[in-house]
Amino acid sequence: MKIFFTASQRGKKTFLPYYLKIAEAIKLSKHIVLDDDLLTLKPDEFYSKFEDSDRKAFVEFYQTELEKIQKADINIFDCSFGSLSIGFIIEKSLEYNKPTIVLYYKDNVPFFLTGAQDDKLIMASYNDENITEVTQKTLETASELRDKRFNFFISPELLNYLDEATKKEGVTKSLFIRNLILQHRKKHLDK
Repeated sequence: MKIFFTASQRGKKTFLPYYLKIAEAIKLSKHIVLDDDLLTLKPDEFYSKFEDSDRKAFVEFYQTELEKIQKADINIFDCSFGSLSIGFIIEKSLEYNKPTIVLYYKDNVPFFLTGAQDDKLIMASYNDENITEVTQKTLETASELRDKRFNFFISPELLNYLDEATKKEGVTKSLFIRNLILQHRKKHLDK
C-alpha cells in the first residue's frame, strides 16, 4: 500500500528520531512511503524554498501535498508537535475519506483532534519502547478501513441527474451516492 507520512518540520528539533522510527516501521510493514521530504530536508532547507518565492510556489506546494494525500491508501501524521498546517491536512485526509492515523509521543496529546468524530480517524500514543508496534498495529487497523471500489451501471437519464445534483451540491458523485446510502441506513437503523 502507498502511505503518506508527514509531521511538523519545526517539530524535527525534538521529534526527528521518532519520525524516522515511524517511517522505518512503515517500510518494515512492506508499505511504500510516498514522500520523504519530512525525513530528508532540514527545516531551514524546507522553509528557505519559500523565502523568495511568489504565490505560485505556495500554490504548487499546496496542490502537491493534497495530491499525495489523495494518492495514498493511508495517511499518517505525527502530531507530537502542534501544527495548524498538519491539522489542516489531517482534515483534508478525512474529507477525502482516507484512513487517517494520528500518532503522538507519550502525553503530547493533540487535544483538539481528540474531539474529532470520524470512523476513518485512528489516534494512538507511542513511547520509546513501542513505537514500531503502535505504528504497525494502527496500519493494520487502517487497512481494514480502506474504501472498496464499487462499480455499477445507470441510465443516461440518472447520470444526467447525478451530474446536475453533484454540481449543485459541490461534491463528487461518489460522495453524493455515499451520503444517500448513509442517510438511508440511518433512517432504517433508527426504526
